[in-house]
Amino acid sequence: MTADLLKLCDPTAYYNQFLSESIYPDGRSISCFRSILLRMGVDGKSAGSSFARQGGATVTCNIEALLAPVSDASIITPIIQAAPNIPKNLVEDAMVMVNQLVAQNAFCTRDTLKTANGRLTWLLNLHIMILNVDGAICDALCTCIAGALVDLRLPDASTDFEEDIPIDINKVKLSDTFHHIEVADIPVSSTFIVYEPPNEEVKILCDPVSELFRIAPNIVMIVVGNNDRILRISQSGICGNEITMQHMVGMAIKRQKLVAESMLKAKEAHSVRKKE
Repeated sequence: MTADLLKLCDPTAYYNQFLSESIYPDGRSISCFRSILLRMGVDGKSAGSSFARQGGATVTCNIEALLAPVSDASIITPIIQAAPNIPKNLVEDAMVMVNQLVAQNAFCTRDTLKTANGRLTWLLNLHIMILNVDGAICDALCTCIAGALVDLRLPDASTDFEEDIPIDINKVKLSDTFHHIEVADIPVSSTFIVYEPPNEEVKILCDPVSELFRIAPNIVMIVVGNNDRILRISQSGICGNEITMQHMVGMAIKRQKLVAESMLKAKEAHSVRKKE
């Protein structure tokens, strides 16, 4: 039986022959993540923007920044849309994850967005578009949002209104210069499958290819921030013992450091090009 026919008739057997050697069909090690394509500053009309392709998903994020009086309202509002062929449950899962990270101040703090001597704040609407998904969505989504926020540049606001007089937003003065905000954290999502081949030890599959989600339902998604901060762990199915989970957390932490460092370097290079 040819490989293509085996993959069609018995996908489990097809993948087992590779996973038993700890590789995917394309030769990538099961302990390695695929490369990320991240472009920042893709929309010159937005305060911050990015395009991310990661793990079989493609996402864009454009940030709309609005001035408002300081209040208890959320400083970040995600607005997620998706291509017609993308299942609604994936979009709903994405919204849950982003809202949870926003509630944890995983991207930036309230103080970071305050301006006009603390009397006003910037409110950020994240216009997110999921263009395609072939596997996991959360990894690309996290990267795209973080990239747009790293790219974000805002002017300073000032006002002549007295402290006890409500500010008329239309009369606020904005500086001609723009500055990057201090990003509190760079969350990075990593997706794993806990796979138990016949008569073999459990294997952890990093950044699994899309077909494996259909034949191996034991999925773990871990979001890590700076300083080894675990922001979110979600799992479905049987995901191994404590040692297996610790191993995945360790890999997710290493992944976050690598992605965060690369993103900040890309920001510096992008800023230099803008000045030139």
